[in-house]
Amino acid sequence: MRPAVSIVMSCWLLTSVAAIADEAIDFRSEVVPILESYCVACHNESDAAGEVQLDVWDNFPAVVGDAPFIVPGDPAASQLLALMRGTTEPRMPPADQPQPSEADLEIIELWLAEGAKPPGAEPTTAEPMAPMFPKVDPVPGSEQRIDAIDFAAGKNQLALAKFGRVDIVDAGSEQLIAQIEGLPGKVNAVRFSHDEKYLLVASGITGVAGQVGLWDLQQAKFVNRWETPSDTIYAVDITRDNQTIAAGGYDRIVRIWNRDSDKPTKTLDGHNGPIYSVRFDPTGQALATASGDETIKLWNVASGKRLDTLGQPLAEQYCVRFSPAGKQVIGAGADNRIRVWNLASHSEAKVSPLAIARFAHERPIVALAINPAGDLLCTAAEDGSIKVWERDECRLSHQFPALPTPATGLQFIDDGKTLLASTADGRLHRFPLPASEPEDKTNDSEPAAPAEAPKPGSEAEPEPLSETEPNDSPKQAQSIAWPSKTSGVIRLAADGYGESDFFKVHAAAGDVLQIEIAAAEQKSPLDSFIEVLAAKGEAIRRVQLQAVRDSYFTFRGKNSTQTGDFRLHNWQEMELNEYLYSSGEVVRLWLYPRGPDSGFEVYPGLGNRTTYFGTTATSHALGEPAYIVRPLPPSAEPLPNGLPVFTVFYENDDDPQRRAGSDSRLTFTAPSDGEYLIRVRDARRFGGDDYRYDLTVRRPNPRFDVSIVSKDLKIRPGVGGEFVVRAVRHDGFDGPIQIGIENLPAGFVASMPLSIQAGQIEAIGTITALATATTLPADADPVTLFASAMIGDDEVRTPIGELGKLEIVADDSLMVHLMPVELNAPITWDAAASDSQNESDTPNDNAPAVVRRDPYQPFELVIHPGETITARLLAQRGDFTGRIDFGKADSGRNLPHGVYVDNIGLNGLMIPAGQTEREFFITAAPWVPETERLFHLRAIVKGNPTTWPILLKVRD
Repeated sequence: MRPAVSIVMSCWLLTSVAAIADEAIDFRSEVVPILESYCVACHNESDAAGEVQLDVWDNFPAVVGDAPFIVPGDPAASQLLALMRGTTEPRMPPADQPQPSEADLEIIELWLAEGAKPPGAEPTTAEPMAPMFPKVDPVPGSEQRIDAIDFAAGKNQLALAKFGRVDIVDAGSEQLIAQIEGLPGKVNAVRFSHDEKYLLVASGITGVAGQVGLWDLQQAKFVNRWETPSDTIYAVDITRDNQTIAAGGYDRIVRIWNRDSDKPTKTLDGHNGPIYSVRFDPTGQALATASGDETIKLWNVASGKRLDTLGQPLAEQYCVRFSPAGKQVIGAGADNRIRVWNLASHSEAKVSPLAIARFAHERPIVALAINPAGDLLCTAAEDGSIKVWERDECRLSHQFPALPTPATGLQFIDDGKTLLASTADGRLHRFPLPASEPEDKTNDSEPAAPAEAPKPGSEAEPEPLSETEPNDSPKQAQSIAWPSKTSGVIRLAADGYGESDFFKVHAAAGDVLQIEIAAAEQKSPLDSFIEVLAAKGEAIRRVQLQAVRDSYFTFRGKNSTQTGDFRLHNWQEMELNEYLYSSGEVVRLWLYPRGPDSGFEVYPGLGNRTTYFGTTATSHALGEPAYIVRPLPPSAEPLPNGLPVFTVFYENDDDPQRRAGSDSRLTFTAPSDGEYLIRVRDARRFGGDDYRYDLTVRRPNPRFDVSIVSKDLKIRPGVGGEFVVRAVRHDGFDGPIQIGIENLPAGFVASMPLSIQAGQIEAIGTITALATATTLPADADPVTLFASAMIGDDEVRTPIGELGKLEIVADDSLMVHLMPVELNAPITWDAAASDSQNESDTPNDNAPAVVRRDPYQPFELVIHPGETITARLLAQRGDFTGRIDFGKADSGRNLPHGVYVDNIGLNGLMIPAGQTEREFFITAAPWVPETERLFHLRAIVKGNPTTWPILLKVRD
């Protein structure tokens, strides 16, 4: 049930026949209340049980079962009376429901006997029965309750929704200016028109009916009123031209009226739960509705067509707004989260992608407001908490003191300088917004590294040292200079546990120390653990990790090495490159789940997984909690968001990149000038004379190594062969690595330029053969690859190695072409051809069309961040008749990180047997930066032929 929506208990006055004399029974005043009380709740426009509708006269059925429903002048023959008396089956209302009194039944019987006169003089107008709102008195003491508010900035007036009335007050003094009285039941929503000439009012009585009224503020009267059968209205809005009104309520139906019409122009019935909020976009073309069915839906106003269902929420949605420019939809509700979607279209059914999901409160969010400038968002929750957010990223900016009871409304007033909140006790609470910078301006990264990055090879060789005992306490720490390499042993202490060795080093503020243990190479049984401590032995904070989304492991747990199939609850709201924290381990999301039976892959995407901030990989159980976290400086004081903050200290058990096995590796940045302690111990507290180690302390030496993973290519003319290069990054080098090729013979084309992107470890290239290509002779110069990158201000170039044999084969005739979707013909790659598309110049008019292209001018595709585009695959099968598979998650070869082949299903990307073409989808994540990159597809058949590469351009 919606928070802040109260249930008003009241007494109903039953109809009496004591005053009935000789006057005919009046349908509206005497029959309608009985039908409303006992029949209409299950037999109405939206819920016509048994296909019987009793809220509109012209929809009364002629026959129910095998008997006439109403026989004017003959009550005994009328099925209506028989059902209500229970003399025929099924009894209506059912026996377990409240039953009409004998007086009620006598009125129905008299009305039938008098000819069952319809309402009005013209019974064929299909006029809805006007609900007879019973008199419902407010609960004592609730007369001042405020259930909703709206603000008219130009008038500086507030509309306060109360029981049976609306108070219009001065926003500054709160003095009463005017009242709208006589409204049925509780007023649930008020909304000023954009020009502040009108006030839209929504009210009603639960289980009876609702009413929407458009009040003219100058003339102090209703321009029009609309009644809705069966239940109350919770939400209303009006377009900026004052012509179109939308309303929704407990009956799950959205109704749209023209201001001058009596009946809805559109009835939208796609929701399966109560509708708590409705909003038009600034143009009036689109409508957003938030519902108790855990969705927000988008509609085209003119056609009533549903544009999208935003199904990511996990619980009821109570609030929805459009951004001031109308480009985004903002929703919040019972799952404690704010979500932002990018609106894809006002008129066409398109997927509006989720842009932001932010855990915001510990309890359901019940109110939401946007400031006049459009840069701040405010939310209020059931626990009374009120928070202000930077709207563009939903980053927490300020938190006000909690209200004593939940807010029933939120508005920015005073040109956005003050936040006003109403509560059910009738009070208005004012919160001046802080004029200073937001409190939570925290840097989403670790402390910066020194401006002068160490140059490769510039560091002196570590000085060899030996451990000097005793050094098993902070006071006995052995002083060492650095760079140095100290040999030591973790022996057993007197208590039978392994000792700790302490070493003291001096560092200046900003110094970066690379601290490493080498034990495995000595065949030592030591499972090392290292810590950097302050001079007196206190732990030093490395980073704080504030959780921004909560989750848990689903389907199965994970061991301590796996990179793939991280299945997480509510994964749709997670984004690549975000940090995931669980049980002390921090990993980073690398690839989305790529089908219905898959999970995330984490960095680096293959091999053992990498951990971050010095944390150590560990196993995770099914159902174990996990959190998306943002890193903050160690001294940051983030505003609470209802989720935990984890502190990570300078310590490490196992090398985060898992290259040194159980040996430890830690990067330490000195927060200030001074002396620091390095503590070395066994993670299990074991020890002995053979628990040897070498402790190296040095400056980082950022560098890289690149190797060829696949070589010796067998290529058929017209197609390509694939090669893979893989990088090993050292000491924090994370930049892009360019790959070059030398000695490539004529007739072959390489997919250049080729690079390993920043932060990634692999690139995939192709060598494609023209029709003129021949196998290289044995004495030909080898084709070689080299790598280059900028480290600091220096360009570093290093050879990779030989690519191996390039052999031309002709053992299969299958060729697959990758092209823009607007093309649909085989491609001839001809170095003599111009960069244009021409049909075959064969004299045979019946010959199939072909596209002639210069192999050095590949096709191009353009994609924007957050967009999905279409491309085409075309197969020239020759003698090959089977299915052509192109892979699953790895089907897009060498795509930029964050761009992927979409909608691959369980079978992956393929061309079925007997078919020659298919279209497929490519999607770019919303954060992908501008770039250009050659990519291709590889057929998983004999020889693994590749398509010619195509140039993908990512453009903002």
